[in-house]
Amino acid sequence: MFLVHREEEGTTAGRIVEDEAYVEHDQAAHSSIGMTGRNRVLFGPPGHAYVFLSYGMHSCVNAVTGREGKGEAVLLRALEPVQGIGLMQARRKTEKVTSLCSGPGKLTQALHITLQHNGVSLTENSLQIWSADSMPGYEPPNEDEIVQTTRIGISKSKDLPFRFYIKGSRFVSRK
Repeated sequence: MFLVHREEEGTTAGRIVEDEAYVEHDQAAHSSIGMTGRNRVLFGPPGHAYVFLSYGMHSCVNAVTGREGKGEAVLLRALEPVQGIGLMQARRKTEKVTSLCSGPGKLTQALHITLQHNGVSLTENSLQIWSADSMPGYEPPNEDEIVQTTRIGISKSKDLPFRFYIKGSRFVSRK
């Protein structure tokens, strides 16, 4: 899958190479405390962006995946940049392509995803998720190319094997 952001400034896009799932009754999920004003989008229909600030300064983007009322989503942790790389480099103030989107805060900065995107449809707006066959030259990974492991950077429910990344990708946040 690809995360694509089309703006006047230009289009930026990346192949999703790392993500983490957060499910109902998961103590690490923002939905674990029930619906609040901040996390309401998580309980809405699937296919929408849930954007939040991490540590009050870095935007992070999730795709809501559970049926309405469930509070489930997938955090997009890392992308392989495929379009608008120069624009991403300017935004991130680095030439190093492998570090442009190698973390949830980095990828939102590179693609200019902000709190204003919270709740938008990921199929009908400027911020979209495209299928693997949408970008020529990119094949979806085989099952044996996907590594499943425990999530990182959390203190609760650390033992759940809900982190997924493409084996051998130079663009993941951590090996």
